Amino acid sequence: MSLSPLARIIVFAVLLPLSVATVSAGETAKTDGNAAKHAGILKDSTNIDGAIPLYRKGGKLYAEIGREQLSSEYLVLTSIARGIGKNPLLGGMAWGFDDDWVWKFRKIDDRIQIVRRNVRFRATANTPESTSVDNAFTDSVLFSLPIMCKGPGGGDLVDLTNVFMSDLPLISQVLPGFSFSSDRSTWSSVKGFDHNVELEVAATYGSSGRAHMDTVADSRGVTLHIHYSISRLRKSNYQPRLADNRIGYFVTAIKDYSKTKGDDQFVRYINRWNLTKADPDAKRSAPKKPLVFWIEKSVPYKYREPIRDGIAEWNKAFEAAGIVDAIEVRQQPDDADWDPEDINYNTFRWMTANAGFAMGPSRINPYTGEILDADIILDADFVTKWSQQIETLTPDDVAHMTGGPLDLASYRLQQTDPNSRHGHTCANCRGVAHQIALARQAVALHADPERLDELKDRVVMQGLKEVVMHEVGHTLGLRHNFKASTFRSLDQMSDDKATHRDGLAASVMDYLPANIVPGKTQQGDYFSTTIGPYDLWAIQYGYTPLSGSTQGELPELKKIASRSGEPGLAFATDEDTRGIDPDPDANRFDLGDDAIAYAAQRAELVRGLLPKLVERSKASCEGYENVRPALNELLSAYGQAMHFASRYVGGVRLSRSEPGDDGARLPAAIVSAKQQREALSLIENSVFAADALELPLDLFSHMGSSRWLHWGTDVAERADYPLQETISLWQNRILDQFFSPLTLNRVSDNEMKTPADEDALTIAELISSLTHSIFSELEPIKPGDYTPRQPAIKSVRRNLQRDYLTKLGDFVLGKTDVPEDARAIAAMELEQLRGRIENALAGDVKLDTYSAAHLHDLAKRIQKVLDAQMSV
Repeated sequence: MSLSPLARIIVFAVLLPLSVATVSAGETAKTDGNAAKHAGILKDSTNIDGAIPLYRKGGKLYAEIGREQLSSEYLVLTSIARGIGKNPLLGGMAWGFDDDWVWKFRKIDDRIQIVRRNVRFRATANTPESTSVDNAFTDSVLFSLPIMCKGPGGGDLVDLTNVFMSDLPLISQVLPGFSFSSDRSTWSSVKGFDHNVELEVAATYGSSGRAHMDTVADSRGVTLHIHYSISRLRKSNYQPRLADNRIGYFVTAIKDYSKTKGDDQFVRYINRWNLTKADPDAKRSAPKKPLVFWIEKSVPYKYREPIRDGIAEWNKAFEAAGIVDAIEVRQQPDDADWDPEDINYNTFRWMTANAGFAMGPSRINPYTGEILDADIILDADFVTKWSQQIETLTPDDVAHMTGGPLDLASYRLQQTDPNSRHGHTCANCRGVAHQIALARQAVALHADPERLDELKDRVVMQGLKEVVMHEVGHTLGLRHNFKASTFRSLDQMSDDKATHRDGLAASVMDYLPANIVPGKTQQGDYFSTTIGPYDLWAIQYGYTPLSGSTQGELPELKKIASRSGEPGLAFATDEDTRGIDPDPDANRFDLGDDAIAYAAQRAELVRGLLPKLVERSKASCEGYENVRPALNELLSAYGQAMHFASRYVGGVRLSRSEPGDDGARLPAAIVSAKQQREALSLIENSVFAADALELPLDLFSHMGSSRWLHWGTDVAERADYPLQETISLWQNRILDQFFSPLTLNRVSDNEMKTPADEDALTIAELISSLTHSIFSELEPIKPGDYTPRQPAIKSVRRNLQRDYLTKLGDFVLGKTDVPEDARAIAAMELEQLRGRIENALAGDVKLDTYSAAHLHDLAKRIQKVLDAQMSV
C-alpha cells in the first residue's frame, strides 16, 4: 500500500514518541547498569579530580579515561622523593637520566593501552618521508588495561594499580639482587591538579638480606618513595630555539627525515624556559611570567642568604638579554603543604643523604626543548664535608681526580658499567667540598687568629654561593664549560675589583678550585662571587627575544655565536675533559691560563702548609686523627695540579669557533714544543725527583687514624700512614699519562703534523728525557759513604725506577698498544740502561745493600724482557 506524503507524516508523528521512548529506556537501562557497576567498584573510594580523574580505594587506584585523556599526551617525570642514602637513589634526585617519558592512552577494543611515544624521529606530515618514518619506528606499548566499565564521568574505568605498583622506573637495575615487592608497597600520596596528577609510591624492594647498607635498617626490605608527576603536554606560544656548537646548552635532538639540506638530519633545540618580555617593544622589560624559585623551608637559616643571592645572581645575565627581574626567589612558608616534586613548583631543596652532592635537574618537553620544571638539590653534608676528608687514597680516587681512564681500552670498558650511563651528572659540589677543606687549612695556618672564624666562614659562604650559581645555570639549560678557568692569569685573580665584577673565571659553569695564594701574597676571593662573561653571552644566545620563526632567528643567533673567539668565550664541556681527550686547557678544578704556573703555585702552597700540620694538630682540639686526611688533601692538590701540567705533553688545543668568528682560533693547535718541555721539566723536578716533596718526619708520629668501628665508618686498612704507596700512586698516574698509547700516538702524530724545519717534541726525546731523569743517580753514581740508612738510591726513587722499567718492558713485550717507534725506542733504552747499571755495579763506588740489590734486580729484569722480546 502506498501512502501519501501527508499520511507518512502523520504515521511518523504517531510512531515517533514510541520509538524515542523505547531507545531511551534501553539507554537508561544500560546507564543504570554501568552506574551500578562502577558504584560497586568505587564504593568507599576517594575521588581525586585532576588532569586524569582518579579514584583511590585502599591499595587500589582507578582512572577514568575519557575523550580528553585519549586526545592528550602526558609528560611523565619520575623522581626519588625519599631515598636510601645510596647513589643514585638519593632523596630529591630526578630519575630517568635525561630520558623522560611521553605517554598516550589508546583505546583498542575493550582495553586501554598505555603507550610510550617514540619522540626521536619525525617528518613533515602527509609526505613520503612521514610514511617512511611511520613504517620504520614504532611506539612502545607498556601496559594494556581491561576496561572495567564506564566511570561516573562517562569515560572508561581502568585499574592503574599494577602500573605503578611495579618496578616501572627499573630501580632494580641499580639494586642488583633486589626485586619490587608489591605486597609490601603502598601509596604514599595521590594528588590531582588541573593539568597534572602527582603520585607517590612507598616502594619496597626485597632481597635475600645478604647486601649490607649502612643507611638501610634491613636489606631484606629496602623502601624508597618514588614520585611520578604526570602532566598534560599543552600547546603554548613557546618557540624552539636552534642550538649552536659554540655555546654550551643541553639540547633536545630530533632526527627530521624531511630535512634535506646538508648531511646532518638532526634538529637540535636548546633546552630553555619560556621567558618572554611583557613589553616586546621595550629595550628592557619585565617578563610576562617570571621564573620563580622557592627556597625549601628545610634550608637552615644560616645558608638562606647565599642561596638566595646565588639564584638571583643570574638576573644580571637576563637583564643584559633584555629581560629585567626574570628570576624571583621566594621562601617556602613553614605551613606550605605542596610537594617539592610537583611540576608546578621550582625549588631549591636541602637534603640529608650523607652524600655531599648538589644537582640541578630540569624537566623538558621532548618535542621542543622547553623547560617545564626544575629542582635544585643540595645535600647538607656539602657544607661540613671539609671535616670528613680523604682517609686513604686509592688508585680509583686518583683516577677520578684526573679525568678517569687514559687509554681507549680502559675507557670502553668503563662505559659497559651501567652506573656510567646515567646521563648528565654534576660532581662540582663534591669537588668544591674538598676545595673548601684545602682553603680552610690554608686559612687556619696563615690567618690572623682574630680573623680566623670570619675567614673560615667566608670560605664556606663563597663556596656555597658558587655551587648554587653553578646548579642554577644547569636549570637554565647550560652545560659545563671547562675552559672558563683559563680566563685570567693567577696574578689577576688577586684583584678583588675585577673578580667582583665578572668572577674568577669566565663562567660559573666550570669546576673551579679554591683560589688560594701561598705565603704573604695578596689573597683575593676564594671562590667566584658572580657570573662571568661567558655566562652573560650564553644567556644572551638562549633568551634574547628575537623576531621571526625558529629558522628566521638563525641570522641573529649566528651573529651572537660569532663572538666565540673573544677572550673568555671559549667553550669545552664534559666530553672534552676525559682522560682520553687531548686539550690541556679543558680540565676540572684547574685555575688560570697557564697550567704550569698553576702547578708551581700549588706546589709552593702545599710545601708551605706541610710543616704546619703538626703545629696545627698540637694547637687544635680536633685531635691527631685529622692530620692524616689533611695530608691526603694536600698531596691530592699537589698531584692533581701536576697532572694538569703533564697534559701539555702531546697536547692539542681545540677550538669550536667557526670561520669568520671574531678572534677565532683554528680548530686544532699543537701545544708548543717549548711548553711541552717546560711541563716535562716541572714534572721531573717536582714529582719524580728524590727531594720533590720533603715531608716533615715528625708529621707521622703526630698522625692518627679514626679507630671507630660501627656503621657509617671505615677503618683504614693500615692504621699507620702508607707513605711510599701514596707517593707512588701520583707518580704512576703521571707516568701513565705520559705513556698512555693515546699520548704517545699524539706525540708521534704531532711530530708528523709539524713542518720539518720547526721544533717538535718527539717520542725519542720524551722517553730519553724520562729515562735520564728517573735514573739520574747512574750518571754516574757519586762517591759517598752509602749505608742502608743513607742509600745511594733512595727508596722513593727505587720504587719509581721499578715502575718505570715495568712500563718500558710492557712496551717491548707488546702488552700495551703503543706506536711501534715507542716499542723500538723502549728496547734501545733498556739496552743502554742495562749497560749503565752494569757500569755502576762494576765501578769503584761501594754501594749500600739496598742500592746494590736494586740494581742487580733491575739488570736481571731487563735481561728477561730483552730475552722475551727475542722469543716474541
